[in-house]
Amino acid sequence: MKTTHRNYAEEIGDFNRLARFFAPPSLARRTHTTWCLGRLVDWKYSLFEHKRAYAAFCNENAHLWFDAFGELAGFAISEGGDAGFQILTLPGYRFLFEEMLQWVLETWQARPAKFGSSFSTEITTYQALEAKGLERYGFYVESEFFTRRFDLTGELAPRFPLEPGFVIVDMQSRPDYRAQGLLRANAFQKKNTLTAEEMENRLWFYNHSHAGPSYHPQTDLCVMAEDGRFVAGCEALINAHGLEAEIERVCTHSDFRQRGFARAVIQECLCRLKDLGLANAYITGYSQAAMALYGSLGAVDEVKSFVYEMKQEHS
Repeated sequence: MKTTHRNYAEEIGDFNRLARFFAPPSLARRTHTTWCLGRLVDWKYSLFEHKRAYAAFCNENAHLWFDAFGELAGFAISEGGDAGFQILTLPGYRFLFEEMLQWVLETWQARPAKFGSSFSTEITTYQALEAKGLERYGFYVESEFFTRRFDLTGELAPRFPLEPGFVIVDMQSRPDYRAQGLLRANAFQKKNTLTAEEMENRLWFYNHSHAGPSYHPQTDLCVMAEDGRFVAGCEALINAHGLEAEIERVCTHSDFRQRGFARAVIQECLCRLKDLGLANAYITGYSQAAMALYGSLGAVDEVKSFVYEMKQEHS
């Protein structure tokens, strides 16, 4: 079938084109890609340090393929502007995968040496066609992870009780992004303090990412202690047209682990998403402990995914 392709162009509305790729509610779509609307929004709106001074980041890190009717058939995208990439296609255009892979390897060929890493990508266990294409080009499975789905149309597990003195707050009723910044610094970076400059940079980052179309402060939740500290949290990125959400940034402060706070905040988030009328919520785990927790919260199924990396001699 006839197709054309070109570079992403921010100025002609390509972000909206990519966003519409995720709009239709489709469980099948979720089994054939590890990406979602929330991840795409993070790609554009989460300005990590090396992206802040790089105005052309989006234009140089996505490439679009169109069918003979001018409709988007798929795209290649680099989340961090490095040697990591992702290839997404509509179900009927999976045959384009190998052509798109060739384009990535040829056009972005300097990236592995520049960033000191091999080409890498992700596919799900349902993408056998894509796996064969990757293996032909010297890719191998480097690691695996799982995404679990919660059916919000059914009954949810009852809310987990909090210890006395702890409450769940959201970023609309109590928008304390400084406290949230300290929580995430501890949980994700093992930092107990932030300098004034680090905190201001983090708040600037939050202000920009919260301008994204998936951010919903009522589902950006934290467990708060009596002294005002945030001890656990999670954030749901919402795809309203697709009737689904991603629960991201699940974390617990190192001083408050193994006390059920992550369980409580995730359950509260699921209940709020259900009240919003969404049908499905997804959460991804990279450890057996995380997957066991998500399963105990009532996840109905899971999709196994793989990180494929290119052998060094082929990079």
